[in-house]
Amino acid sequence: MKKASFVILTLTAAASISFAADTAAPQKVAADSKVIKATMPLAKPVSFDSLPEVIAEVDGKKLTKAEVIQKIMAMTGGKMPQEMTQQLLENVVKRMATEFVQSTALLEAAIKAGFKPSPELAVKGFNDYLKTATPFQVEQLKKGLAQRSTTLEAFIETKKTDKVFQEQMAINAFMEKNIISKCQVDEKEAKAYYDANPKAFETPADGKDSMKASHILIMVKENADAKTKDAAKAKAEKLLALLKKDAKLFNELAEKESQCPSAKNKGSLGAFKKGQMVPEFEQAVVNLKTSEISGIVETKFGYHIIRRDTLKKAEKKTFAEVKDKLQLVLKQQKIQKTLGTFIKKTTDEAKGKIYIK
Repeated sequence: MKKASFVILTLTAAASISFAADTAAPQKVAADSKVIKATMPLAKPVSFDSLPEVIAEVDGKKLTKAEVIQKIMAMTGGKMPQEMTQQLLENVVKRMATEFVQSTALLEAAIKAGFKPSPELAVKGFNDYLKTATPFQVEQLKKGLAQRSTTLEAFIETKKTDKVFQEQMAINAFMEKNIISKCQVDEKEAKAYYDANPKAFETPADGKDSMKASHILIMVKENADAKTKDAAKAKAEKLLALLKKDAKLFNELAEKESQCPSAKNKGSLGAFKKGQMVPEFEQAVVNLKTSEISGIVETKFGYHIIRRDTLKKAEKKTFAEVKDKLQLVLKQQKIQKTLGTFIKKTTDEAKGKIYIK
């Protein structure tokens, strides 16, 4: 788990919600669900009637039905999705209630620890996120912003004065210092896990009754005319001639010339059992010795050049091979477990209550 990714709403999620709110058509929020049912174009009979007037409360702060309706209206642009059902709506509200209780309790804990929401903390939190986010995450955020004709710089300028955003960044900073930074996994701990879970690092062997092969396919339709078939076969024969001179070219030619999706794997089809391939292809593999390359094999898919490959034996990766990734995974697990325990403890101590059943 990367830094700043544990908050109740991630930066990208928060951005999406704020975008939805900013781009939604102005709506008059009504606490009376009957008014909403009459004005919102619902595809299915979804009602807010079953919701209590107070959805949740913690430390004297309340999440009301009116606030929940307002948030849902903002996020959906005033229109319920067609797939929305009563059960799904109530599940969404329950999640909102849980997030409200947790974030409120965590914010109180953060403020008591000296992490007071501020524009400066918001900017620092956003910049910290950008430093630790993957390139893909940053690119997705940029694309989302570009669609709204804005930039990262403009986004943070608008968000740094946003009260909710400031609070999220205060929680982030608090949790980073008090939880995440303390969750470390050393090499000794990783080695202990490696030794205690040997099968987790094994690559299983191919089945004894399996075959394994790679191929180069020059594709041609069964109903193609003679000229097209002859051209495809001639190309296959040209490739075969190259392989007869140097069999080591197989992977390279498969990657460049094969018209099968397996080209991205240098022609490898992996292991397969009898009956899984078309008869002509299977019989050709059966007749080959390991590492031997066939002549031209015609099937309904076109012309193949096939190499029978060695079945894979069971292997176990060494600790050195998995150490870095294992330490990262174990650290993420430790962070998640520690955060879960801390959030529950903090929420329980704040005596948070959720009233929706």
